[in-house]
Amino acid sequence: MFGFVVLSRKNASKEDLKLYQAHYCGLCHMLKERYGKEGMKCLSYDMVFLELLLSDLNDYEEREGREKCIIKPFREHSYITTDATGYAADMQMLLSYYSILDNVHDEKKDTKLLMDVGKWVLPLEANYPRQAGALKMNLALLSQAEKRNEKDPVFMATLFGRIIGEIFTHDDSSFFSSDLRALGESLGKFIYLIDGYVDRRKDEKKGLYNPFGPDWDDDRIEKELTEHAALSSAAFERLPLDDYLPIMRNILYSGIWIHAERERSRKR
Repeated sequence: MFGFVVLSRKNASKEDLKLYQAHYCGLCHMLKERYGKEGMKCLSYDMVFLELLLSDLNDYEEREGREKCIIKPFREHSYITTDATGYAADMQMLLSYYSILDNVHDEKKDTKLLMDVGKWVLPLEANYPRQAGALKMNLALLSQAEKRNEKDPVFMATLFGRIIGEIFTHDDSSFFSSDLRALGESLGKFIYLIDGYVDRRKDEKKGLYNPFGPDWDDDRIEKELTEHAALSSAAFERLPLDDYLPIMRNILYSGIWIHAERERSRKR
């Protein structure tokens, strides 16, 4: 379920694109530093939003560096990290492990990657018991519901939303924890629903589980998506943010809809 919380590049300025890419490279750098090549394989844009959000909210200082990497081996490029980058990298690894585990279960692929990433899971679960506990409990409930072929996508999305809500709540004692949790939960619901929406036909062909039954047409799905996008944006706007506002607003108001727009275009 990765790849939905992204920047809409066509609606971003050159300066914001450059800054966004630098934070993306910073997350990649941190994943490599902490988890080696296995970490780099788990990189996605989704946790860049969380890193930007926590960096802005806590006024963390940017640390800029330059390096060559596997993707760009011939020329150095800049990257930016903050005190939030390590947390985003850790959450990326936790989420990636269980996402890979789901792929292995459903499609019998990525078994080697599962073993490579799996060695980091126990230390991460020990370091983040609240986040890991929410992840394991709600994924177990999702798995049980899938086995009984649950066709209530709102119920399923709520379970996944709880996971993202806890991950967004970096510090449970923070004054902003309730808004961060609300933002994460609503965004998590959106992610779950849009993933099911985009994969609906593919899942039907492969005989895989999908939360949407025949009574859920495009209009009903998009109405539900709009509600959760609006709730996540409302929680976001309550937070005292300033440094990366144009980038994060681009993501929430435009970027998260990219895959839905592609699905509409494909059907047309």
